[in-house]
Amino acid sequence: MKINLYKDLSKFIFLLIFILFFFQNEILVQDTYSYIENIYKRPFLYPFLINIFQILSENNYLKYLSILQLILGYLSIIFFSFFFIKKFKINSILNQVILIFSISFPYLGISMKLGLTIFSESIGYPLLLIFCIYFLKHYFYPKANKNKKYFFLVIFLFCLMVLNKKTFLFVLPLIFLGEIIFFLLKKNIKKLILNLLIVLLSVIIINLAERTNTYFKTGLFKNISVSGSSFLTGPFYLASDRDLENVEGIENNRIISFAINEFSKHKIERNMLVKTDNDILSFSKNNRKIFSHYFNQYVQMQDFFENKINYPSFYGINSENQLLVRQLSSKHCTDIAIQLIKMKPKENLLFYISNVLYGMGGYFISRDDLKGFYANVGFSGYYILILKIILAVVCIFTLFDRDKNKKIAMIILFFITLNFSNILATALYQPVYDRFSFLTFQFIFFVITLIFVNFINSRSNNT
Repeated sequence: MKINLYKDLSKFIFLLIFILFFFQNEILVQDTYSYIENIYKRPFLYPFLINIFQILSENNYLKYLSILQLILGYLSIIFFSFFFIKKFKINSILNQVILIFSISFPYLGISMKLGLTIFSESIGYPLLLIFCIYFLKHYFYPKANKNKKYFFLVIFLFCLMVLNKKTFLFVLPLIFLGEIIFFLLKKNIKKLILNLLIVLLSVIIINLAERTNTYFKTGLFKNISVSGSSFLTGPFYLASDRDLENVEGIENNRIISFAINEFSKHKIERNMLVKTDNDILSFSKNNRKIFSHYFNQYVQMQDFFENKINYPSFYGINSENQLLVRQLSSKHCTDIAIQLIKMKPKENLLFYISNVLYGMGGYFISRDDLKGFYANVGFSGYYILILKIILAVVCIFTLFDRDKNKKIAMIILFFITLNFSNILATALYQPVYDRFSFLTFQFIFFVITLIFVNFINSRSNNT
């Protein structure tokens, strides 16, 4: 392989930057130790990588892991960026550097240092970058001799992402949507059915892999879910005392009674519908700009529902198996949440929509330890949402204009939809803050940069 120093200069610039990160210390966060200990709720892939490096070095395994993360990050960013650089013939080194910068932002320490940080997102983000390219190759730039290969790579990467972090299930609707659109264009019902069966088979394989992982950790061939504790926080945050009194179920009432006492003792605020005179929309508008109130309550409430009600006595059983008890607590939390939502469907829907809208707008937490780099810039935190709406509308009109190049419009719509799916899924369980949304928000900044760079590139080529 020939190396052209000028042609590959942008690659070398970022290679140097990433190599410099090798000499910095790895960053540990709150979740790091749960991955090292491989606790019950952690998916398979990231703890497995940690175990491999522990075998290689008992003392320096996290350092070696961070180097792997940086290498994978660099390769995925170059692979991702140069797909577009080649497709749109962006030859200017400056334009290439700008484009690569827009997708490598999370690695550069401006808001976070993704490659150095020991958590699953440091593997998840590169996997998502590679997934997006093969998704585009399969659905947007199909080649008859390679399409099967691209499809299986999409499915393989989907499996890896979900085994690394279950959050990545948000890409599943896009795979289904891609297959349906492909069918409408090609009218091949056999291929549609076969591909959908392969997608469903991949979900079954992921489920079996998770069960097997749990079996080796605990001796139980089960999926251990604690999503109920997150799902309950929003409805519980809104619920009035009367709503809580109307919840059915002996175990549910026992959990609620204990929660009310503990929340009162620790000054955790709830009962927001009563405190806001049942005007939850105004409350959301006035308080969610800096996203501090709901988030601060969420952190404490979610910790309580996940970790403080894991006693067999709550559920009338004698088992001392903590995993079974956690499963029961998650199940009852989900049941309580569903009952509370049914009591106040309108209010919970408005609250969810406001969570989605602000999440799509890119406002995040104002606390120093969790400050997002999108926080509170113009239009009360809505500026990114407004920009995305404008982009989406322009792209949709472009698709119906025969004289326009539709590829870039389709790419932009894909990334906006990906971000939307991410936000919709996250908002169901928690406030939308940057750890769970930067994965797809970065693509929005990338496509905006791509539009700008492509415009400059076109002007240069025409002169």
